[in-house]
Amino acid sequence: MLADNDCLMIPYQIYDVSISHSEEETQEILEEAKKNLQEETDALESRMESIQRVLADLKVQLYAKYGSNINLEADES
Repeated sequence: MLADNDCLMIPYQIYDVSISHSEEETQEILEEAKKNLQEETDALESRMESIQRVLADLKVQLYAKYGSNINLEADES
């Protein structure tokens, strides 16, 4: 970058606390935070897919039992 890497301190805020780190340390912190968020997102997407499969199975069972007497379709509005 334009400045000497040893002198460049980047403020990094965690909740209400602001800490200054070198560019390298800041990059490492951001990469770790990005990795953690991606893992959390992947876990939530997996859970969502599992729930959607269960709902689809329940929908099939309910339509098999009650036929067209029920409406389980989501509202488009």
